[in-house]
Amino acid sequence: METLSAIPIREPWIDMILAGKKKWEIRSKLTKKIGPVALIRAGSGTVVGTANLTEVIQLTPQIAYEKHSIMGFRPLTKAEAKDLEGQYAWVLKDIIKFKNPVPYKHPSGAVTWVTLDEQTTNKVHAEAKRSK
Repeated sequence: METLSAIPIREPWIDMILAGKKKWEIRSKLTKKIGPVALIRAGSGTVVGTANLTEVIQLTPQIAYEKHSIMGFRPLTKAEAKDLEGQYAWVLKDIIKFKNPVPYKHPSGAVTWVTLDEQTTNKVHAEAKRSK
C-alpha cells in the first residue's frame, strides 16, 4: 500500500474545509500531487480528514474575482483579487471529516506536505471508512 501525503492546514481554514464551506486551499506553491490526500489540523498532531486533490489552478485576478463568490464566499474586491495573483488554488473534493482524529508524528521542517508512514496511512484509511 502506498503511503498518503498530508496537507497541514491552519484554523479556521481547516474547519471551513471539513464543513464543506471551502473547496480551495490557497497556496503559494504549485504541486503536481493529484489524488487522495490526508488533511492535518496544523499544530494538533492529528489527521482530521481526507480529500481528493483534483486539480491545481494558478490564480489570476480575473479567476480569483470570478470564482471566489461561486465557492460560497463574499465577492472579492478587485484589490483583494489582485493580491491572489500568482497563488495556486488546490481544489479539494470528496472531503471526509473524521469522527475520531488520527494521531501522527510530525517530521521536523515539514510545512507544505507530510508523508504519513504506512501504519498511520492504514489508520487514516480505516477512519475514513468509519466516518463516511
